This record gives sequence, C-alpha cells and structure tokens, in this order.
Amino acid sequence: MQRPSFFAVLLFCLAASLPAQAQFPREGIVEIPNGVSAPFAGSWAVGFPEGEGMINGEPLVSCDQPVRLQPAGEHALSYLAPNGSEILLELTAFSGRTTWFPPAGESIIAVWTSPDEFFSYSVTLTNGRARWDNPHVYRRCYPSVTITSVS
Repeated sequence: MQRPSFFAVLLFCLAASLPAQAQFPREGIVEIPNGVSAPFAGSWAVGFPEGEGMINGEPLVSCDQPVRLQPAGEHALSYLAPNGSEILLELTAFSGRTTWFPPAGESIIAVWTSPDEFFSYSVTLTNGRARWDNPHVYRRCYPSVTITSVS
C-alpha cells in the first residue's frame, strides 16, 4: 500500500483548517413574489451579511440617507441613490429570485430573506455568473418615532 506524499498530507491539513465558506441564500422565501416591483418599494440601508465569523463594518448606505426604491410599473423599479443618481431597472423572475436589469452594465440578482431584507449579487458581464460569495444586504428603513410625554 502506497503512503500519501508529504504534500498531499499538507494540502489536506491546510484545507481542513480553513473556515467553511459562508453559504448565502440563492433562492428567496416563497411569501414574496419575484419579478414584481411592489415588494421593493421603500427606503433601504445597504450593508453586508451578518453572522458568526463575519467582520461587519459600517453599512455602505444608512437609513439617514437611504437608497429609495419606487415601482415604475409592475415589472420596473426606479432606484434612487443617496447622491441623487437615478436609474430605471427592468425586473424578471427566475429560479426563485428577481433579476434587476439596468439599461447598461451588470445586472443584479435579488434574493428575499424576509419582507424587510434581501441579498443582492452582481452578475459579471464577461461570463454571466453571479458573485454568490460577495453579496450586499438591503435592510428596510422605517421612520423613527419620537415619543413625548404629556403632563
């Protein structure tokens, strides 16, 4: 019986010591319809996935100056960035998720995880593959409520 080489053992040990790569959602929850604009309507903070072993800094966009998404028809969405830039996106449903198609550039895949959160993955222009290992997370912003006491 042949013994494994030193390099085979070393590679096995290195692979075993690596943290498991996080698996982010690729298919949305069934309660939210895909390919339609209505569920996206609102103001959104944009950040990163949260979980064990993940390092999260400040969000890319906060609720103080959110991204605003507004329906522009049943299958179209107006995306208004905090800097005032606006783009119109066409929406389609595919494999339990929604794809956003801008007039030019990379498309985005949106995967709902709750009514108030979805993951977004950019799709490379060169090969059409989603960047499943590098999502952004959109979290719905709600108006803050100020409570005052009445004497």
